[in-house]
Amino acid sequence: MAELSASILAADLLNLERDIGEAIRSGIKWIHLDVMDGHFVPNLTMGIPFGYAINKKFDVNIESHMMVDNPDMYLDKYCSFSKLVTIHYESPVQTIRVLKEIEKKGAMPGISINPKTPVSSIEPLLQSVKYVLVMTVEPGFSGQELIEEAALKIPHLNEYRKRNNLDFLIGIDGGIKKENISRIAALGPDIIVSASAIFSGNIEENINSLRSCIKERKNGQ
Repeated sequence: MAELSASILAADLLNLERDIGEAIRSGIKWIHLDVMDGHFVPNLTMGIPFGYAINKKFDVNIESHMMVDNPDMYLDKYCSFSKLVTIHYESPVQTIRVLKEIEKKGAMPGISINPKTPVSSIEPLLQSVKYVLVMTVEPGFSGQELIEEAALKIPHLNEYRKRNNLDFLIGIDGGIKKENISRIAALGPDIIVSASAIFSGNIEENINSLRSCIKERKNGQ
């Protein structure tokens, strides 16, 4: 069954400790840290101090999703508190070199692709990653509608992984909510990232509802 990852981009920043704690008590094992620099994407969000604070306070896996122009500038710090560090294929860096640096520094290397980027673009990199994050919205802001066509990359990645005997995880991020999560889970991702659907309203009820939809789909109900 796919694992839920909670993106704190939609959490109450004035009550971040409360919201993360509630998510973890409700069974969340992954916290998704959206890192934006205002250049690669048109938004500026959580940086290094957030990661350190979360890692110090909570026993949870952190995925740092680096939506930045130069992720290699910050790898020492992000790798120090992250289980997984994901960079974008579209960022202007030497991707394979940065992926190797992430692994060397002790984190799982991940690659993310925007909705318009085909899976074929990253196939030469898939031997070097432990995670592929499929974006189903244009990165930058929470609350967007899911782009259905982008989600169809997941079966392609599953087939490629099986055919080449690889073990990378597959994640999906963007516009996922109760109304579509069953359909998304049926495509076969390992990790489903959700923001607003978790942190809008009652966090425990939201997580239980999302997880129930995933489980029902897995059981064919």
